[in-house]
Amino acid sequence: MLDPETRHLLTDALRPPDGHRVDVAVATTYTLNLDSLLLAPLAMAAYAHTSENVESVSALALLESVRRYAAKTTVFVQAGGIHVPSQYRRLSAFAEDCVVEVIPPTDHVFHPKVWAVRFVTPEGGYSHRFVCLSRNLTMDRSWDTVLILDENPDATNLVDAASLGEFIRELLTMANPARALKSDRANRIVSLADTISLAKFEAPNPFTRGEIHVFGSSSGSSWPLPARADSLVVISPFLDASTVARLPVTGSSMLVSRDVAFDRIGAGSLTGVESTHVLQPGSDSPDDPDGADGMGESGTPGRPGEVPKGLHAKVFAWDTGKTGHVLTGSANCTGAAFGGNVELSVLLEGPKSLVGAGVLLDAKSGLKRVLQPYSPKNQEPLDDSAFALEREIEKHHGELALCGLILRVGAADAKYLLSLSLRHPVAPLGDTTIRPIAVSKFRALPLDGLRPSWTDLGLIALSPYVVVETCLSRDGVDVTRSCVLQAELLGAPDDLNDQLFREILARGEDILRYLALLLGDPSLDSLIAAFMEGQTEGSANSIGARGFDDLILLEPLVRAAARSDGALDRVNDELEALKDNKGQLPQLSSEFFDLWRVVWEARKVPDGG
Repeated sequence: MLDPETRHLLTDALRPPDGHRVDVAVATTYTLNLDSLLLAPLAMAAYAHTSENVESVSALALLESVRRYAAKTTVFVQAGGIHVPSQYRRLSAFAEDCVVEVIPPTDHVFHPKVWAVRFVTPEGGYSHRFVCLSRNLTMDRSWDTVLILDENPDATNLVDAASLGEFIRELLTMANPARALKSDRANRIVSLADTISLAKFEAPNPFTRGEIHVFGSSSGSSWPLPARADSLVVISPFLDASTVARLPVTGSSMLVSRDVAFDRIGAGSLTGVESTHVLQPGSDSPDDPDGADGMGESGTPGRPGEVPKGLHAKVFAWDTGKTGHVLTGSANCTGAAFGGNVELSVLLEGPKSLVGAGVLLDAKSGLKRVLQPYSPKNQEPLDDSAFALEREIEKHHGELALCGLILRVGAADAKYLLSLSLRHPVAPLGDTTIRPIAVSKFRALPLDGLRPSWTDLGLIALSPYVVVETCLSRDGVDVTRSCVLQAELLGAPDDLNDQLFREILARGEDILRYLALLLGDPSLDSLIAAFMEGQTEGSANSIGARGFDDLILLEPLVRAAARSDGALDRVNDELEALKDNKGQLPQLSSEFFDLWRVVWEARKVPDGG
């Protein structure tokens, strides 16, 4: 249990079972990396990919998967929790509507890290998957846990999903009221909540049952640990003295955390714990030269509560009688986690001989091999003024999200301009600047009550995302934090995404490769490459005397029509989106469109007609 040699990628957890397709997906996260967001649809599209580095992925595969699944995927993130990218990718524009800011309870945070996915089965029914993590949707390289539960109608070791459905439904009430959720997206979320509530999730063997605990919501759970236990192991990157004192009284207890967390609460707060441990040096993931978010060591500082590498798992394991218990998910060993934060963890139970605190630290599990004892030298808690300032900035950024940021689009000399305003004033804090996400940081302007504006902008700059940075100094302590917030974008072209789509697929070769992805025919890519290498000037759409489209596209199109899996519908929709304002797509030949019309009309003919 929790063998450090057992690794999982989030993309593996989101990949549909054979023959299934994603119908709707909802995720929650405290922080969000916009590149990580692009990898989720890639997994849903079942593209083979074994890395969490977006740079190693085919740009066309990313484009196709994001456009296919953006409307079906919604990610709820704490307002102010979106990381500032080193560069805003054009592909991210197609996923902008996926992201929904959440306004957390006052003085608390929105902290759950889950995926709830509904698949359509080969028979046309529904099947569900629930993924509960300790990791945010970021590029962090930390030690985390992931629990994957699949629906199994025949299972007897069940995890009750009723509270999960209620949690998904309540997400709609937590969304930032300054940005209304589109009705079709909201309806998908409600539909998922209804069906997943009835799902029979199977607990992983050898667990015999499980419960989903939501904390901090209107229907949430309370402290789930008993007053006494036979043995206890707690793994948490963050601690506070009051919650450590609240842990079950036990004859054998171990607390695993980070040295800075132990130092922060002091040795005097750990007298009731038998042993305290940290990860051994070198047991962490190798240093990432590009930083946790690919921004380099000088990248944007993280938010309070973030651990880009090192220990980030959150596990409470205890044994009582013959039963072992494991609570895993987003909740740290802190008062905030169980006293106001929105959190989600899963409590699993099974025979003590196979699961629980004792098994967790069994020599065979391997976990002990990466731990070493640690005792803070200070008896009293340490004052952390920087952490307090970070929380103050975080709260200020949340207030900015709630105030109603508006970006108005104007046009000038074939370029665009953007001007920013606020529906409701917000009290200033420190030195705060703001800029559109695709605009250079050197063009950031003070948020000082005036109306900042930016000129000479391209199409990619027309995004609702803005970057806010606040510098705060107090009593000799300086803290700078930045984040991405969502504004309401007014006056943008109605076909903004289609224009971006046409910019990305400006070459005929790229359009054909994209069609190959839509048709799901892997042989097409090599044939297209061979054709393009053999092109000569004046023969842009032919190989010898035969038309390129006749040679390469006919059979894949016919096979796609025979499969009736929606591939031709996607091709049709994307061809329409690629046409210019005159309804033309000059990059493709007339022969292609003749062929396309024949195939498209043939698919409409009923069997026997």
